[in-house]
Amino acid sequence: MKKIVLLITVIATLSISSCDKEDFLDQPLQGRLTLEDFFADSSNSEFVINGIYRKVNGESWWQVNFQRQINEMASDDNWAGNTAQPRPDITGIAQYNVFPGSTYFNSFWESHYIGITRANLALDQIPISDINEDKKTQFIGEARFLRAFFYFDLVRNFGGVPIVSSYQEILDPSINDKKRASVEEVYAFIEEDLKEAVNNLPRKSEYASADLGRATKGAAQSLLAKVYLYQEKWGQAQSMAKTVMDSGEYSLESDFADLYKVGNAHGVESIFAIEFINNPTFSEVGAQYPITNGSRGDRGWGWGSPTSDLENAFLSEGDNIRLRSTIIKHGEPVFDDPAVTEFDGKPTENKSGRTNRKYYTPVGERPEPYSRGQIPGQYIHIRLADVILFHAEAAFFNGDETAAKNSLKEVRDRVNLTTNMSLTGTALRDAIWKERRLEMALEQHRLYDIRRQKINGVPRIVSILGPNGSFVKYNTQVSTDPFETTNLLEPQNSGALFDPDIHMVWPIPPEEIQLSRGNITQNPGY
Repeated sequence: MKKIVLLITVIATLSISSCDKEDFLDQPLQGRLTLEDFFADSSNSEFVINGIYRKVNGESWWQVNFQRQINEMASDDNWAGNTAQPRPDITGIAQYNVFPGSTYFNSFWESHYIGITRANLALDQIPISDINEDKKTQFIGEARFLRAFFYFDLVRNFGGVPIVSSYQEILDPSINDKKRASVEEVYAFIEEDLKEAVNNLPRKSEYASADLGRATKGAAQSLLAKVYLYQEKWGQAQSMAKTVMDSGEYSLESDFADLYKVGNAHGVESIFAIEFINNPTFSEVGAQYPITNGSRGDRGWGWGSPTSDLENAFLSEGDNIRLRSTIIKHGEPVFDDPAVTEFDGKPTENKSGRTNRKYYTPVGERPEPYSRGQIPGQYIHIRLADVILFHAEAAFFNGDETAAKNSLKEVRDRVNLTTNMSLTGTALRDAIWKERRLEMALEQHRLYDIRRQKINGVPRIVSILGPNGSFVKYNTQVSTDPFETTNLLEPQNSGALFDPDIHMVWPIPPEEIQLSRGNITQNPGY
């Protein structure tokens, strides 16, 4: 999606003015565009749409994607990792000693609402613009999909949030009176947007190669399936996921290692992804994760280190194919990078001596200078295996164990793992959940998954984190990992402070509460 990465919005160049007291004041300002004039040009409308995409990952590493990385640190798949650089604003979230006013929460909230505002502007103006009808339909679909994407990200991080559905709303002083909608109301709004997007968007195969990365019908259907899953609308989730699986638009990569390979952006498995490029003329058009996730012994910052608990999950399944493409370990060769036969995981400065392989850039494919924001690659938000596992989970809870097992088998077949087709009941459920952990590991899904998945009505995260959680007990009573148990600059009982009465969502940024004059209320416990 190179065009989208490089373009910026031009909203700041627009001016809106009106006055009905003097005729001469009704004359348009010379040299200034009105919104109507601006959106009359199809290319300008595209500029605005492209500007919405910029907020999907954020326009710098700390605005959005780093918060997603911190979320992984607050799960059993990652440590905060970096033990050489004290950052209580990061480790506090990772260890559930949460400061509500954290820059990361503030920036996450702000960036998403800027994206929503841009989408609202497009949805207010493009329907009444005089542009090609096919383009108009597509642009409206993209804006609807992206607005739904932003609200979904907000509701699963903060709970109910204010719904702003029109650009004109932010121009009215009553915007400060907005209150939080309920979680149910936010999800209903998201569903409405996605259903409209499904009707308006082209299929992936209908886009020119230069436009790959734009929202598609399949992306809207996939996100809708995920939204249904989060609400435990099992039948609808199963049906919508199956629609994507049967569309013929996507297929699993034959080699798991190709998923994040540089040069394979928008591959056959990719449903919605943001491509990064190397172009020194522009700032922040390249990836951040290879640096922020990268080992401090490999020109990285060392944040978000995979846990031995996650590695053990792969080993217990005999899953070497995905393990080698997911975790790099200190002292071992880097899979598919012949230049590195003994990786420097810097265990004296890194809690686990492990690094995320999915966002690692092989030495021979690194640009110079090798710097944050200038690294080629992609960030995949939705891929087919993700959707197949939605289907398996929804089918199980919908009472269709045969369909659940068939989908589970499809994902495992790719990595040469056998599937016990006699599984049933809770054993099948647990196998699907474990498969999801292994398949989607370190792709920023784990915290959300263990928050939403329930056993007898209790979120799974309660049994994993907290003082009696399985992850905390493993690290404090069982683990003999030579890196984690010797580098205690990050506490071995990370996660022990988790409180289900507080930490199922993150705090609303206090500055938003202040700006709303208290109309926006804080989440309990913060």
